[in-house]
Amino acid sequence: MLVTLGLTAAACTTVPAPKSPGAPRVLGQQKGAPAVVGQPAPAGTGQLDAVTCTGPTHCWAVGAGPAGTTGTTSSVPSSPAPVIDATVDGGKTWTAQPLTLTPAPALTAVSCPSARLCMAVGLSGTGTAGVVLTTGDGGVNWVQASIPAGAIVVTGVVCAGAQDCTAIASDGTTFWSAHSTDFGHTWEREGDLPAGFLDAGDLSCVAGAACLVTGFTATTAGHGQGAIAISTDGGATWTAAAVPTGTGLLHGADCATISSCLAVGTTSTTVSALVPAQGALLTSDDGGHTWARAAGPEPIDDIFGIDCPSPSICAMVGTNWIGTPAVGTGAVAHSSDGGADFTASATEYTPLALTGLSCPTTQHCVAVGGDTVARIALPAPAAARRVSPASTLPLFLGHAR
Repeated sequence: MLVTLGLTAAACTTVPAPKSPGAPRVLGQQKGAPAVVGQPAPAGTGQLDAVTCTGPTHCWAVGAGPAGTTGTTSSVPSSPAPVIDATVDGGKTWTAQPLTLTPAPALTAVSCPSARLCMAVGLSGTGTAGVVLTTGDGGVNWVQASIPAGAIVVTGVVCAGAQDCTAIASDGTTFWSAHSTDFGHTWEREGDLPAGFLDAGDLSCVAGAACLVTGFTATTAGHGQGAIAISTDGGATWTAAAVPTGTGLLHGADCATISSCLAVGTTSTTVSALVPAQGALLTSDDGGHTWARAAGPEPIDDIFGIDCPSPSICAMVGTNWIGTPAVGTGAVAHSSDGGADFTASATEYTPLALTGLSCPTTQHCVAVGGDTVARIALPAPAAARRVSPASTLPLFLGHAR
């Protein structure tokens, strides 16, 4: 089994000094007024992988501590590294939220059904079992909840409310979903994901419609075919969606309506190493059951996150590869026609690949990656692509990442 807990990249965390008008552009800096403004995460943050927002102001980002502070180690740090950062002003300022767990866990997903209730999941600091953390006061205090029985890792979670949380877990052989009606105090095991499904990560659910999980299935040694698992009964059963043969690895999916969905990833099929490649975009008009390749090419190379806060407005984040040997920098693109066409957004200080994205409104999003957080301003929408009236009823609930 392969479980990917994040994208590792080396970077400098020092805040860049203001540039003089004639100073050369830094690596990854785009021309024009930036729609994306990045900044370092709170001091001590290692690698942020996922983010969620409950509205235009309150957001939480989760990840892993710096190398050596998570997993099995002979040297246990005296205090846990920050693995949860929060903002109450839409991403302008961030603060680390304390945990009492030492070593710190590696968190892969977070879901907050309100400004006070949040659940974060991942791998324990010892690397031997899954972990579920909850807060009822907006993150002032985080406590350990129970984990789904037998889970050695919990990779995704979506909570529609305190009495309705769905998680994706694995015992090292099989991925399955589990459901909690008491905000993580107890879990009931539900359906197994399709046989051979690997790297199950991003979980996205639409109220009254489908839940989607992205990953891959193995093909040859070190390679895989992008895969999407779909459930239309809240996780009780899962089936494999129809994905075009030869699709590269998939990292995220989102449905803006009950019928219109997008999935993103890379054209690379290599699972044994990070290989720079072009971005991949799939589209579905039947709620995620069948998928087709978008015409492309996409304005982002490897794509790690997608979010559509309305049927017409979408954003994606990922990596742009620059130079030889290739160095990855953060990249953002937006769409005003439901994902039919994406345009690259100008960025300022996005030195690392962006892996997590949350768009609480149609005007702005928050993204994270490595030890960087970024605010994204979305342009005013153009004419929305045509959707049937029935497809606009239930809207987006949330992402695991």
